[in-house]
Amino acid sequence: MAFRMEQIGRYRITGELGRGAMGVVYRAEDPSIGRTVAIKTIRLAEAASDQERQFLRDRLFREARSAGILSHPGIVTIYDIQESDGVCYVFMEYVDGPTLEKLMSGEKPIHKELLFHILDDAAASLDYAHSRGIVHRDIKPANIMLTSNGAVKITDFGVAKFTSQQATNTGMVLGTPSYMSPEQISDLAVDGRADQFSLAVIAYQLLTGERPFTGNTVPALMFKIVHEEPIPPQRLNSTLGAAVDVVIRRALSKDAKARFPNCEAFTKALHNACAARPNWKPVRQGAIDEQETVAEPAMMVKQAAARPGKPATPPAVPSRVLPPEQVPASRKRSTVFAFLAGFAVVGLMAAGLNMLLFHNDTPQQKPEQAAPSVANNEAKPSPMGPQAGRPEPPPPPVEQTKPPEEERPAQEEKAPEAPPPVKVPEPAAEPAPRKTPAAVRKQEPQPQDAAVRVVTSPPGVKIMFDGQPKLICTSPCEMTLPPGRHTLATIAGGYREQQRIFMMPDESSQVIVMERAIGTVVIHTTPPGATIFIDGRERTERTPAQITLAAGAHKLALEKEGFHRQEQDIDIKDGSVTNINLSWTR
Repeated sequence: MAFRMEQIGRYRITGELGRGAMGVVYRAEDPSIGRTVAIKTIRLAEAASDQERQFLRDRLFREARSAGILSHPGIVTIYDIQESDGVCYVFMEYVDGPTLEKLMSGEKPIHKELLFHILDDAAASLDYAHSRGIVHRDIKPANIMLTSNGAVKITDFGVAKFTSQQATNTGMVLGTPSYMSPEQISDLAVDGRADQFSLAVIAYQLLTGERPFTGNTVPALMFKIVHEEPIPPQRLNSTLGAAVDVVIRRALSKDAKARFPNCEAFTKALHNACAARPNWKPVRQGAIDEQETVAEPAMMVKQAAARPGKPATPPAVPSRVLPPEQVPASRKRSTVFAFLAGFAVVGLMAAGLNMLLFHNDTPQQKPEQAAPSVANNEAKPSPMGPQAGRPEPPPPPVEQTKPPEEERPAQEEKAPEAPPPVKVPEPAAEPAPRKTPAAVRKQEPQPQDAAVRVVTSPPGVKIMFDGQPKLICTSPCEMTLPPGRHTLATIAGGYREQQRIFMMPDESSQVIVMERAIGTVVIHTTPPGATIFIDGRERTERTPAQITLAAGAHKLALEKEGFHRQEQDIDIKDGSVTNINLSWTR
């Protein structure tokens, strides 16, 4: 816009917050109550036809009114909507902090605690809207904001559907469709699981530094979202475990029915999957593009492209498949030497075998000249006879080798006087292990104590093992236990106790999602319409009201114009309903 806008209705413009394809977002002040607001302008006059302009106007007003009924601390509130001179003005809550998109563009990755704080709060806000039949349909980092005190706010509720319809009708894509679900691209009916898909895209980007779907053109990008699977996160961030791949794959499923039942179920599963590897770290945006390219991964990528569906492994090229002219001379020489050495060994073995057979078959050789047992660790006599000058030790009796069938008659004729063979006694070193099986059993490895690791969401939960107060640790923690059956129990105020039975060492990793202990308080007042305060904070509900609270002690206060303020302490039990009835009298 060439001119500077200073006033919109009664609101005084104090600055510009941003610009988009359809208008400008201003920061303004309501002089009547001194409240700072954000005003988003949308130029309806740019529609292609009067019919389309009327359709967009009706849809915008209808959905903005629907978003106006959302009362949640994690959703930017819409105060009003007006139209003037072909421009629609949406007056909404002002957020004094950056967008998630700006945080992601920083030089360092978002800390993992802040990462899950953003995902968890965004999931809770989305599930609240879905429970009231409203789907955002444009969840992206630019629409998730943080206040100066760290609160997470989702903006553009009610405007998002309008933006998506504008893109459908005019053939334009407003912004990048990288975060859109397959059913949105295919123009199918959507529900809250479409927002879950978009939130999973953001989670993928926060964990790996990359978007799961990319393309050089918008049609190519949309085709990948609808038909292709993204790269598993663990391949882009090696600090993540395989469990993260499973959770992300489910949330990014092409079939909405295969995703998690709601956004909070997705973020809880992702939190537990990441907690399985305590040393995991998120990756800064664009960090992979800055890494040095090496030759081996490139070869693997080419092989994977040539053989889809099979793991890419660097091809091994043995020297035997090379042409002779390409084999190095040193390798040729080593091959020749290897063959010569092999023939030499075979020749020596054959010579030794022939000498042994000749020695046993010679008729002039007497039994007392037989070679001594190898077990006695004595040198064999020379084939030419005893060494000169050394007395020949008396050989022990040996069991004569049974001759071949064709030579047995000749041996019987030539040596009829040979005494019957006598078995050689077993060496003393060998029978010991066989006669002492108990000693062998002592050498077998025995099961040893192992450490069980317990991770809880949230952390800081006390874990008691086997009901022993001495065996307590605070999660995330490890406890060394002997093999066998064990039990654990959680101890945490405000959460329901959980117990588990597990076997060690097979089940040495335990992941526990804690459930809050909650109860319900039902408040009735006469007359009705009283303002409710719980623990000093004003509630949006008015009496009669039914409120879910964490189990424990709370302070309840009720105010009604014209009556005295009433206060009392209430004790909420897990799973119970507490009824409060109050009648004011003048």
